[in-house]
Amino acid sequence: MLNQIIRKAIFWLATAILLSFLVKDAFSNISGSWLAGTLLLLPTGTLLFGIKWSLKFNSFKRIVRLLLSGILSLNLAYLVIAFVYWYFLNFNPNFFEKSIINPILLWVIMGFFVGLHFFLFHRSQQQEDVEEKTISFYSERKITSVPIKDILMIESLSDHTTVRLSNGQTLKNSIKISEWENKLPKFLRIHRSFLINPTFAIYKGNEIEMDGKQLVPISRKFKEITRRHFLES
Repeated sequence: MLNQIIRKAIFWLATAILLSFLVKDAFSNISGSWLAGTLLLLPTGTLLFGIKWSLKFNSFKRIVRLLLSGILSLNLAYLVIAFVYWYFLNFNPNFFEKSIINPILLWVIMGFFVGLHFFLFHRSQQQEDVEEKTISFYSERKITSVPIKDILMIESLSDHTTVRLSNGQTLKNSIKISEWENKLPKFLRIHRSFLINPTFAIYKGNEIEMDGKQLVPISRKFKEITRRHFLES
């Protein structure tokens, strides 16, 4: 965990330095470009968060949220540039044209660092969320071991629960869903009858789409917890 925090701190420091270098021609001194590069971390981070947020949705909703995230990040970027332009150049008309950076270029610059962040950290984070471990339990009168990462969800029925795997296999057992919740702390309870693996889930408001195949309802009791999990993660 500490190692991950240090790596991310180094990444954002390096990003600020590179952003400062990329916008240095728009300002008359090193201080101006350094402040601009540092403050541009705000719209870059906003774009990163917006993309992560958008990916929790599907089809049209995802496109709308991606568009809103892009527009918001671009507006923040121009506010940063305007602030630095005012602070260091006092709206000097001689530097006005240099300070107006092409919006497409701004998006490309921020998008590059967002993409690099996803490449360096997102995949490794997903691997940490559902570790390469197995869990053992009785099913069909024998002990069965399955990788946790392959569990799609747990469903509670009248007198038993079933473990549904990503390959379509279903394993019946007598463990209560509350016990499964304790055994699988990385999983998410969305209903009195369903405990899901978020890795396979797409949040769709009142229900969850699991592995692109099955829609699972979200009960009123777990609705707010589920919403926060997908919108803030």
